Amino acid sequence: MHNQDLVFDIIPKDLFDIRRDGTLVESIQHLIEQCHPGTTQMKLETLSGEESVASIPFAMSNRALHGLLHGGAYFTVGDTITAMMCLFFIEEPNERMLTINASIRYLRPVNRETVKARALLKRREGKNLYFVCDFFLPDGKRAAQAKYHYVLAKIQ
Repeated sequence: MHNQDLVFDIIPKDLFDIRRDGTLVESIQHLIEQCHPGTTQMKLETLSGEESVASIPFAMSNRALHGLLHGGAYFTVGDTITAMMCLFFIEEPNERMLTINASIRYLRPVNRETVKARALLKRREGKNLYFVCDFFLPDGKRAAQAKYHYVLAKIQ
């Protein structure tokens, strides 16, 4: 999708404060901070239909009771950036991205490090989009890997 206005057409204006000034990444970050993904303290760094990157800094709002990064925080960040990647494939204002299936494998605990989430579009089959999101520690080791499957569907 090359029409940035279409991105904002699908956002409920009665629920969100929408900023159209600045870059697309800045506008999406502003939206993220207003809803559940904002509790992860994630920072969107790059966004395209093929690859996106976000960071997850150490914050108490993304900790589990044992003090490590909460598994749901990883999953939420991956789901958020891959959903935003779907925006590039939406063609009509009544189309939405819907998560059809998702899974995650946790490989290493995250203590107080900042994690980088890197999502890639693996394939597109019509209105079906398949992504892999890797979560990396500062030393480059993978902390987790998630897979997300979306369908672009028209809603009433």
